[in-house]
Amino acid sequence: MTSDFDVVISGAGPAGCTAALAMGSSGLRIALIEKERFPRQKVCGDAIPAYVPKVLNTINRDYTARFYEIAEKTENGTCRFFAPDRKSLDLKFPENGFLCKRLIFDNFLFDLVSDLPNVTVFQETALRNVTIDQNHALINAGNEVALTARLVIGCDGPGSIVRKRLAYDKSASEEGSVAARAYFRNVKDNPPGTLEFHFLKDYLPGYFWIFPLPDNQFNVGLGMPSETVTKKKINLRGELTRIIETDPFLSPRFSEAEMAGDIRGHFLPLLTRKKALSGERFMLCGDAASLINPATGGGIGQAMQSGRFAGWQALKCFGKNDFSAGFMKNYDNILYEKIWKENRRYLMLRKFIIKFEFTLNAVIEAGSISKSLKKIILNNLISKP
Repeated sequence: MTSDFDVVISGAGPAGCTAALAMGSSGLRIALIEKERFPRQKVCGDAIPAYVPKVLNTINRDYTARFYEIAEKTENGTCRFFAPDRKSLDLKFPENGFLCKRLIFDNFLFDLVSDLPNVTVFQETALRNVTIDQNHALINAGNEVALTARLVIGCDGPGSIVRKRLAYDKSASEEGSVAARAYFRNVKDNPPGTLEFHFLKDYLPGYFWIFPLPDNQFNVGLGMPSETVTKKKINLRGELTRIIETDPFLSPRFSEAEMAGDIRGHFLPLLTRKKALSGERFMLCGDAASLINPATGGGIGQAMQSGRFAGWQALKCFGKNDFSAGFMKNYDNILYEKIWKENRRYLMLRKFIIKFEFTLNAVIEAGSISKSLKKIILNNLISKP
């Protein structure tokens, strides 16, 4: 039996949930399909940009208030960058960001969506195929779920079925990164509210990170370009362990640390070039659209921005009864207008600074001495909604 909806969203991560929230008061019949069951783990650095509450506020002020009520989060206002020569630079941001395990944060968004009366949620239901005919998107998923919709929004990650079936550009990205992370307790000498980025010469333009979570927990990881990992046959989990156990600068801080759970890895589809994010009756968001920051590896903020704009574009489509590729292009335009200028700065940072040991050493040392240079660096790193 086939169920008919106005919109089908594939993927209930931050992009998919934000898209649903953006359409929450519309009365549209929305299906949200998700291959896992919430609450579920998601491999990530767990850093949430300061502008995320503002994104929620543009949809519903109550969502922002409920975000601040999340108990299992902490705030961070400082980033500490360590050059390959181990000299450091502290940058204090004008607004605090947040750290919250994705297990908690994603479930928070999912609960908001689950409360919407016009959204039907299908959990443990993996998308298998999607096609477009003259009037509908036809969706087949696990558990013998068959749906039709006038519009489909692909928020189904780097292996997006929506992208593979409908987009002209089938690849996740012309360039990606891979990362491995684990949770620890009792890491020493981490100042409260400080994110640490350690640029180690053997892993550039990647980095090793230590991010403090509530209850003396830490998200610790290592990320590198996927091309380098493949070419050099690097075992990222093994390298993460080796750094923690043997690096003379870092290993003493883990002498009393305890790992909670396993080291887990994931692929990061980076935003390295503009590409089509939509077409007739479909849009792509989040990792399915390869929106991850090419320098930092952060993706939650971009995912939520794309989900919000996709939801708003969907409302315009139904208002105009226009689901053509040409009209859908408005989504691409507004999203790139908001994020591309900033993303281009990060591409330049990756290409000309963090890729090279000598340059990183020089910039971080100079930034620690010169207030004006420090301000320039800070301004180039600030993200806006």
